[in-house]
Amino acid sequence: MKVGVLGATGRTGQLVIAEALKRGHSVTAIARNPDKLKQKHDNLSVVKASIFSVEELTEAFRGHDAVVSALGFSRNPPVTGYTESMKAAVAAMRASSVKRLVVLTAFYTDVTAAQGHGFFLNLFVKFLKHLLTNMREMEQYLESEAGDLDWTVVRPGGLNSRAARDQTLVQREGAMAISGAGVASYIPRANVARFMVEQLEDDRYGRKAVAIAVNS
Repeated sequence: MKVGVLGATGRTGQLVIAEALKRGHSVTAIARNPDKLKQKHDNLSVVKASIFSVEELTEAFRGHDAVVSALGFSRNPPVTGYTESMKAAVAAMRASSVKRLVVLTAFYTDVTAAQGHGFFLNLFVKFLKHLLTNMREMEQYLESEAGDLDWTVVRPGGLNSRAARDQTLVQREGAMAISGAGVASYIPRANVARFMVEQLEDDRYGRKAVAIAVNS
């Protein structure tokens, strides 16, 4: 499969690239600053493009089978990057006849879902409110405007850079978060990257969101 990766120079994006290459996919890393990407591989190419340009993304996506977005933006308001980049990506996918899309968001994109779950969680969600709200707006855009694409939204908890946990992830279709005894609030980026790449060939969560977590 030929896969385009948005957010390719970020910490999660680089792990998505590594995982996809390990599984035998051909990868195109799409970046505003390609020089930031140090990975080298015979099946990896790097394309310079703006994530907000339909024209540049259309050219970058042409000939691909799928797109994975691991984009991240600053929490400082106003936060519009998730929606604006996704609108451009969806238009470009249509123009280049690419159907499969896997997108990274987070727990509690509906910030009201954190209410009643403790002071510190609510404080943390409030700290990230603008970021999470724009993520949710992006999810709602896919739900209402991208029914012609085969998209999957992946919602992990807090990301860390520890080694991947060798376990089957806890998965909850449609959930805003996963909590409770035995479930960790943080998850290694490597586990998230692995799960996102696995979705490229798995239609279980087609046009759905899924929350994921590791056992504590």
